Amino acid sequence: MNKKLHKYVNEIIDLGTAANMGWKEGVNMFLSNVKNAGQEGAPHYGGADHLDWAAIGAELAPFTDADEADMINTFNADYTAHMAEIIDLRSAGDRDGVTAVMCGE
Repeated sequence: MNKKLHKYVNEIIDLGTAANMGWKEGVNMFLSNVKNAGQEGAPHYGGADHLDWAAIGAELAPFTDADEADMINTFNADYTAHMAEIIDLRSAGDRDGVTAVMCGE
């Protein structure tokens, strides 16, 4: 279970929201931004523009298809398990609380 995406839960939600989509799409947008970092003309999704995508790519490396699938599946399962709490915390503006829930703190 690869939980490397968990600390970026708020940015993942922000990406999905900025595109008028949900958190599941946000996960894919997040990983797309990581993979496309530094590639001129490659798609980039807005909503978490304060992040250093190249640095996140280095943090997530190695980044194989199996690693990506594990990150997505683990994130989706943990988000789904804590969805009500995450929604309540985000509604209250408690982004740190959302991260703590996802990271098991």
